[in-house]
Amino acid sequence: MNALDVARGAYARLPVRARLGLGRVLRHLPASLKYGGTYRSWRRRIAAAAGDPAGAAAAQEAALVAVVTRARAASPAHRERLVPILGDGPLDAAALRAAWARVPVLTAAEVMAQGTRLCTVDPATLDECATGGSSGRPVRFLLDRGRSPVEVAFVHEAWARAGFRPGDARAVFRGVEVRGAGHMQDEPALGELRCSVFHLSDPVMAGYLAEIRRRGIAFLHGYPSALSIFAAYVLRAHGPLAQIRGVLPTSERIPEPFRATLARAFPGAVLAPFYGLSEKVAFATEVPGEPDHYVFDPLYGHAEIVDEAGTPLSRPGERGRLVATGLLFPGMPLIRYETGDEAEVVAAPTRENGARLTVRAIVPRHGHDYLVGRSGILVPLSAMLQVDEEIFGVGEFQFVQEEPGRVILRIVPRGGAVPDFTGYLLRANRKAAGELDLRLEIVDGLPTTVRGKRKFIDQRLDVAREAARLAEEPVVA
Repeated sequence: MNALDVARGAYARLPVRARLGLGRVLRHLPASLKYGGTYRSWRRRIAAAAGDPAGAAAAQEAALVAVVTRARAASPAHRERLVPILGDGPLDAAALRAAWARVPVLTAAEVMAQGTRLCTVDPATLDECATGGSSGRPVRFLLDRGRSPVEVAFVHEAWARAGFRPGDARAVFRGVEVRGAGHMQDEPALGELRCSVFHLSDPVMAGYLAEIRRRGIAFLHGYPSALSIFAAYVLRAHGPLAQIRGVLPTSERIPEPFRATLARAFPGAVLAPFYGLSEKVAFATEVPGEPDHYVFDPLYGHAEIVDEAGTPLSRPGERGRLVATGLLFPGMPLIRYETGDEAEVVAAPTRENGARLTVRAIVPRHGHDYLVGRSGILVPLSAMLQVDEEIFGVGEFQFVQEEPGRVILRIVPRGGAVPDFTGYLLRANRKAAGELDLRLEIVDGLPTTVRGKRKFIDQRLDVAREAARLAEEPVVA
């Protein structure tokens, strides 16, 4: 196990004092020791593929054949899905390409239903994971252990466009529970100053800004909704902050007003967003100079835009579902997995472009919805969500907000039984730190749109007005 796995595994379970002490040691380790040989190897491979389109396309093709061959041989569920399409004999790239569109799309519901039957190894050797649930229903799945160096290699390669180097410090605005003084928390091993997104009031953000300036932090990382609120405060209280060289958004789409606010507040910063999924099936970076255009990395996964029948779309302007096959972690392979997101084709993958699918206007399941706190601050929904055992025991659920500071969690029981949500509500309300009061309401069903869709968040407040107010109001001391 390398130092990064320690930092993200056993390290996270240490008492606070011990964690901080070990973190200060890990913080000063050279990148070659902290991230290990696997990380260095993948950084080299990613960089080499960028300059060798034919090699990248060949590498993706070989990896896809290997993943499918292994899944067909070792996973009972995949064998049932693949043998009728691909047969049971030797598989080569040409045969796989010819049959690929007939391989059925794997839905999240099927992943939940099949469970460990999708695994190619003993499930006990894998990590149990879950999606965040912001699309409406969390999905449980398993991932290979020891994946951190590979994941971080792709993330660091994406952030390198903003000048980020391993070891650079970041101020992080994400949905972690922050208990430190001033609603900040140090994670020295990861180079993070964690800033609570539940306390984005002017007095608290004044502390964030002072600490960022004192430490000379040059990179901001987190939810675009939270970063834009902080950026608006910086403009009101200080003016443009030249020391910020990179803004590293995650988990949410970046609306144009957010981009404009970030650009005004941090004029010297490069915006370096990427698209990723908890299931680790696809990874894409934004095309420089082309906001909301993303190009998928061929080494990470095989991404497609497909129509309702699962047929790949290739003409620019066609819009469809985003499905992907992960190539890196074969313990529980997800083949032609429906991500729940949609996008428009800009350029189809070809051997000439290195098998890089380019899309625009990804509409993600991790939306940029937010809730309005008691004090009027905006709380990103991504930060409020928590995936606990209780959520897996219900049929459907929905967040409803009609007044600032109060949120109703509507639950549709599964089979008439309602899990005990007492602990869930206590944890959620503690996490919201007084800004949001979450209440439970049991209902027989949730209303649908004319197309039969259910809103995951029924926000009845004028959030746009609240966002404009936060950007324009004077600084509160």
